[in-house]
Amino acid sequence: MPENVRTSGPAAADLVAGLAGDGFARLSGQDFAVDTGGAAFRDFRAGWEDLVLDGALVDGGSYRYRRYGRLAAVPSGAGFELTPLPHRTFRQDGIPMWRSNDRLFAPIEPAFLDDRCLREIITTDLSLAAQVRSSPEWTVGLHMIRIVAVAGEPGLPTPEGRHRDGHSFVGMHLVRRENSAGGESAIYRDGLPDVQFTLRDPLESVLVDDTAIWHEASPISILDPAGGRTVRDMLLVDVNPA
Repeated sequence: MPENVRTSGPAAADLVAGLAGDGFARLSGQDFAVDTGGAAFRDFRAGWEDLVLDGALVDGGSYRYRRYGRLAAVPSGAGFELTPLPHRTFRQDGIPMWRSNDRLFAPIEPAFLDDRCLREIITTDLSLAAQVRSSPEWTVGLHMIRIVAVAGEPGLPTPEGRHRDGHSFVGMHLVRRENSAGGESAIYRDGLPDVQFTLRDPLESVLVDDTAIWHEASPISILDPAGGRTVRDMLLVDVNPA
């Protein structure tokens, strides 16, 4: 079923202008029709407790857990009709660290692809992207990612360093941050000042035009040794014209 999202008005206009002009737009939880303190969002976040160790890390690290899924998106009424696509390997030949590497990640469970919060986030990203670069159909890649840090071993959100992912747009959405220092996001634009910020609150996000900017995030480390686990949970949404 199509999802209804706010695609007009002053806030949305500012986001679209930032995405088109600066190559990125920062969003807060208020930009999504999601109650981050409600039961539906708690159920959504629970999906990150069932991720699988990423065995494709070429540095041998054990700091990343993930699942991967794909959807087709077709504009429909006030939103988009989202349809699951077959699971397949993931490849990024534009990044030297992953070149010629067909990575097979654990799939996102089919039931989770129908999650209301997930679809609201996806549709918000699509609605903004479609106002910058039109397409009759889109392909969406979904990455549920958990970065962990333990004593003596920081977690690396972007082990590839400064990079482009090779997509049209990428939405980066904070799902959970616990007992974590670091994790600063950086955006690099040719001929313009660099931009640094840290995602801290649930669904604090950045949507980037991946054809226009480079980006990375700094390692995370333990904030308080007595503070419990150290995790940074993200939902990454790859948006490409089909």
